[in-house]
Amino acid sequence: MGIKTLLKNLRYLSRYNLKELKGDIQYLENHINFLKYELKDDIPNLYIPEILSVKESAQYILKEGKSLVRFGDGEFKIMTGDVAIFQKKNKLLTKRLNEIFDSTDENIIMGIPYFCFHSINDVISYKNKISRRFLYDFCGKNVDWIINRIQKNRTYIEACIFSMENIKDSCEIMRDLWRDKDITIISGDRVFKDIKYNVFDCAKSIEYINAPTVDAFEKYDEILKEAKKIDKNRIVCIILGPTATVLAYDLAQEGYQALDLGHIVKAYDLFKASGGRNIFSDNEIQKFYGKD
Repeated sequence: MGIKTLLKNLRYLSRYNLKELKGDIQYLENHINFLKYELKDDIPNLYIPEILSVKESAQYILKEGKSLVRFGDGEFKIMTGDVAIFQKKNKLLTKRLNEIFDSTDENIIMGIPYFCFHSINDVISYKNKISRRFLYDFCGKNVDWIINRIQKNRTYIEACIFSMENIKDSCEIMRDLWRDKDITIISGDRVFKDIKYNVFDCAKSIEYINAPTVDAFEKYDEILKEAKKIDKNRIVCIILGPTATVLAYDLAQEGYQALDLGHIVKAYDLFKASGGRNIFSDNEIQKFYGKD
């Protein structure tokens, strides 16, 4: 029977005055007490994809030397026809993200969220109130859809490797990827605003290509055309919301090593400025993940 049956019973009870449902309340209490045994019906069919930890993910990216595409909550929202905070609805972007997620290209490292398939008790840095609400809402709505699309023979990395909560465990490993190397950064035009500590400051040389911070995919053809002018000996680092996933994939097809690096610039700056913290208040989290 399992947890879904319990929830149906809860919905049923919510329609009535509890004083009139003494027998049903007793039934519900008994059901909850027995739930641990009913859950065994669901467990045998529970599939957990292979997703590397934050440190393992950083080491894997460094070792493999391949391009990186990541699918977090924003990408999955767009894939199902919804909007993300940095990108309005776009049918072509929805199509491209779905195509890339199904790609079996072995020269692409793909990231998906570790938190979707593990207990919140295993994700220590996501235990504050706002993160718990986000995890339960997003995962509860999307996890079945995602698991049906997973490539079961694929090793995934942690998509949230560059979040403010996880940067502490990944930043120094990742910095070795571009240490003393020539890199080109394609980013939103506001990404480096007010940044004191630049995660790329250990590179040999840096070129910058600016693009729109919000709704970058509306200018995708122009961005891709400019990106193809980059010397292929340079590592291409992309910080461009959901558009970065598509751009990193397309550049990989052209022979570049292209990395979708998400929030790495803001996360590293916050990590250094806060003395290495990775536990934050609700207000700090809301500010960090906002558009400004």
